[in-house]
Amino acid sequence: MFLNPTTVLKQSLKYSYLVLICALSACGGSEEDSSPGAVLSSGAYKDMCASPRTGADPYNNNRAYPDRQGSLKDEKNWLRAWVDETYLWYREVPKNLNPDKYASAADYFADLKTPLITASGKEKDHYHFTENTAEYNKQSQSGLELGYGMAYSFVSTDVPRRLVVAYVEPNSLAEIAGISRGMEIESVDNYDLSTSNNTDALNSGLFPTIANQRHQFVFKDLNGKKLNKSLTALEVQTTPVQNVKSFLSAKGKVGYLTFNSHNAISEAQLINAVTQLKNDNVSDLILDLRYNGGGALYIADELSYMIAGPAQTLGKTFFKLKYNDKTPVDPNNTWPFYSTSGSSGALLPTLNLKQVTILAGSGTCSASEAIINGLRGADVKVNLIGGQTCGKPYGFIPQDNCGTTYFTVQFQGENHKGFGDYADGFSPTCKVDEDFKTALGDKNERLISAALSYNATGQCPANGQTLGQSRSESSTPLRPALREIMTLEKARR
Repeated sequence: MFLNPTTVLKQSLKYSYLVLICALSACGGSEEDSSPGAVLSSGAYKDMCASPRTGADPYNNNRAYPDRQGSLKDEKNWLRAWVDETYLWYREVPKNLNPDKYASAADYFADLKTPLITASGKEKDHYHFTENTAEYNKQSQSGLELGYGMAYSFVSTDVPRRLVVAYVEPNSLAEIAGISRGMEIESVDNYDLSTSNNTDALNSGLFPTIANQRHQFVFKDLNGKKLNKSLTALEVQTTPVQNVKSFLSAKGKVGYLTFNSHNAISEAQLINAVTQLKNDNVSDLILDLRYNGGGALYIADELSYMIAGPAQTLGKTFFKLKYNDKTPVDPNNTWPFYSTSGSSGALLPTLNLKQVTILAGSGTCSASEAIINGLRGADVKVNLIGGQTCGKPYGFIPQDNCGTTYFTVQFQGENHKGFGDYADGFSPTCKVDEDFKTALGDKNERLISAALSYNATGQCPANGQTLGQSRSESSTPLRPALREIMTLEKARR
C-alpha cells in the first residue's frame, strides 16, 4: 500500500510519507484535555487570522486577500467548526481536544479526525493533511513544484532501504544533470539513505522547502557506477502527459500515454494526446497511471469520456458524491461524463473504446482510481496491469484559511452502478512488478510489454517475468501529499 501522510516526521515536511520516519522517530498526537466549550458556525471565524496576508492573490485574479485581523484562537475555532460541519466522519472526532494545548492551527487540525482503526489495523483516516496555500495553487493551477524534477520510488522501505528514481521531468534540473529512471539514491548530504537515522537531513535533501537550496546526492546507475551530483531546488514545470505514441500489434494500433497528475494544465495535454491517438486510428489504449495519485476530479471525468465516447456514456453517471448527513442535498452531486472541456467549453475528442488497459500500482490513487471505477460503471472493460491500487475512494474540497489550505475527507464517490467501496484498492488483472531498467514509453518496459502481451493473447505473463527479465521487489512511490488527492475544482458547469 502507499505510505500514508500521518507518518510525517514534522508538520513542515508534509512531502514525506516515509515508513522509515515513524520507524526511527516518535510520531504521536498532542495532549488531550477537556474542550473549552462550543464554538459558533465556521463562517463566524473564516479569514480571521493571527497574521493576515496583505496585497493581491495572483491565483485569484489578483483580488485582495480576504484575511482580517484575528487571533490564533479564531483560526482554531474555524477549524473545529468547519470539520464538524463538513468532515465525512465528524461524529468520530474526539470531543475532548483542547485547542489551547496546540502551538499552531495546523497542529490542532492534525488531531481533528477520527482516531478509529480499520479491521486490518490501518488508520481509518490516513488522508488528513495541510499545505501552504501558495504552494498548493502553484501546483494545482500551474503545475509548478519546488524540487529537482525527479520522482522517487521505494524498492525497499526496511533497512537497508532502497530508493530509486522512478522518472524525471523533461528539461528539468535532474534531466540536465543526467539523472534517469532506475538510478538508485545512495546518500543525501553525506547521510547514507539505506541506514541513516537522520531523517531530518534525508527529508531536507529529498524534499527541499526553500528555493535555491543546494543538496549533495550520490546516485548509482544501472551499471553500478556512482555519480556525485549537486542539485539546486527550483520551481519545476511539470509535464503531466508524456510519451504519447502508438504500437503496432496483430490486432491493430495500440495507443499509449503516461499520465502523472490531474492538474489544470493536464487538460489541454490530454486533449492533444487523445486527438493524436484518434488521428493515428488506435483501436486500443494503454493508459499509464502507475505514478498518478490524482488531483482534480473533473480531469478524470473528461479523460474517461474521451476514452469511452458518447455512445457508452450517454445518460450514465461518472461519479456520485456522498457527503455527511449535515450537508444539504445538492442536485450537482451526480456528475455525468463530461463531453466538453471545463476551460474552453469545446467538444472533447473521443476514442470510443469498449476496453482500456491501465498500468497501475500502489501509486495509483484517488482521481486515478475514479477513472477505473467510472469506466467500469459504464461497462467499459478495464484491464489492470501491475499492482494493487492504493484504495482511496475519498476526496476533499480544499479550503484556504489564513494562508494554509486544509484537506479533510468530505466525500466518497460511487460510479453509475452505485459501487464505491474500494478502500483496499483495485486488484490487478495481471500482477507484474517493475524493474526500472527501461524507460517509460518503451514497448520493452516490463509493464508495457505485459500489457501488449495480454491484449494480444488474453493471458497474463508469469508474475513479473516478461521478456525473460527476473522478478523484482514491489515498489512504493514516494511523493508529496498533494500528488495523492481527489478534489472538486471546476465541479460546476
